Amino acid sequence: MTLQNLLDLENITKYQLSKASGIPKTTVIDICSGKTTIEKCNAKTIQQIARALNRSMEEIMRLDNSEYHPDTG
Repeated sequence: MTLQNLLDLENITKYQLSKASGIPKTTVIDICSGKTTIEKCNAKTIQQIARALNRSMEEIMRLDNSEYHPDTG
C-alpha cells in the first residue's frame, strides 16, 4: 500500500494531510507520487504523517512506493 492508497482509503486529500500534519503540500505530493520515498524522509516528517493519520510510525514506514515509475511519475 502506498501513502496515496492510504489517503484514498481514509478519504483524505493531500491538502488535508498537509494541513493536519504541518508538512508542506509539495512534500506530501512528492511522497504520494513516489518522487520522494518514505525511507528518505526524516523521523519528524514520518511522525507528523503518522499522527495526522492516527497510525504508528512503523505503519507509515511500511508503506510502499512500488507503484512509482520514474518515466511516468
